[in-house]
Amino acid sequence: MVVLIRCNDVLSDPRAMKYVKYLQENGIEHTFIGWDRDGVNPDLPNSVMWKVKAGYNVGGFKAVKNRVGWLWFVYRQLCRLKPKNAILHGCDVDSAFPAACYKVFHRSNKLIFDVFDWFSATLYEQKKYVLFAFKFMEKFTTRHSDKIIICEEERKEQIPYDIPSHKLSILPNIPFFNSTDFLKEEGSSEFDNELLTISYVGGFATSRCLFEIVEIAEKGLVNLKIAGFGEPDLETRLLKDNEECPNIRYYGKVKYEDGLNISYNSDVMYAMYSIENPNHIYAAPNKYYESMFLGKPLFTTKGTIVEKKVLDRGMGYVSGESVSEITEEIKKITKEDIVRKGKNAKDCWEHTYKNYTRDFLKNEYLNI
Repeated sequence: MVVLIRCNDVLSDPRAMKYVKYLQENGIEHTFIGWDRDGVNPDLPNSVMWKVKAGYNVGGFKAVKNRVGWLWFVYRQLCRLKPKNAILHGCDVDSAFPAACYKVFHRSNKLIFDVFDWFSATLYEQKKYVLFAFKFMEKFTTRHSDKIIICEEERKEQIPYDIPSHKLSILPNIPFFNSTDFLKEEGSSEFDNELLTISYVGGFATSRCLFEIVEIAEKGLVNLKIAGFGEPDLETRLLKDNEECPNIRYYGKVKYEDGLNISYNSDVMYAMYSIENPNHIYAAPNKYYESMFLGKPLFTTKGTIVEKKVLDRGMGYVSGESVSEITEEIKKITKEDIVRKGKNAKDCWEHTYKNYTRDFLKNEYLNI
């Protein structure tokens, strides 16, 4: 039996859904423990959801209270389920830590610590006691894990503990689909101009340089297709302030396949990060592999691991984080260059990553 734990509704998480699809397709006994922050999402079969409403990327006492409540909810559900000889698969430390605590008292179970993000690296602006708490949780969880999965080879540098090679596996954030039938080319452009169309689909955070690309679109220098959810200030600015902007289309929160279709009908995909956040230097964005899957160039940030990969493979563009630097790089982009870099991205998908996820799940994950 597998107990998959993730602190969201699971359905909106592409990485978690890889495991969900594989478990379902192969008839492996499983249960999901998740957090429905909206309180309105349909539950997955075999799932137990925490129905406490909460936003994303928020702080303060309420956020701490909710996080502690989530940890306690996961532990209580494991006590209720009483799994034996099970695989407890925790996605990130806030899901894997309570599973590690449960495993200490029920040693017949095995624990997978799936490191979506190394949490303590994102808390560089938090109070010391918050940072200490998460560092303790990470160390405790790492120590009691039977397998640790990270997103990229380079992310080994983030983990300040020695981990035996047999305990460590790598699964990048690669799209996992049996068919591409859901990708449809639009018959006509949504924009009445010949400008470059950039797409962003994902979490809304100020550290993703979203205000910058919105400002550039407002100036009429590019078209912008944007979808997702997150920080309320960003959602308000995108939805209310740009309802009449001819160069911006805001889609709100969308299903993963619909988000990919939005990007498929753009010229360039946008995946910028603020490197003030140490975790972003090691960013392993879904969009990097989605750009290969879709055959679209990627626009990303200087000073990150993604920059090196994009330039080495000739599949995109890089710039600094300011409006002026992003604008300067955008002005250099030509239609011919978009086609060439898009082809490079697609070739990389076909030759390297097309079957990577299925092979990983079929071999390493199934063996666990």
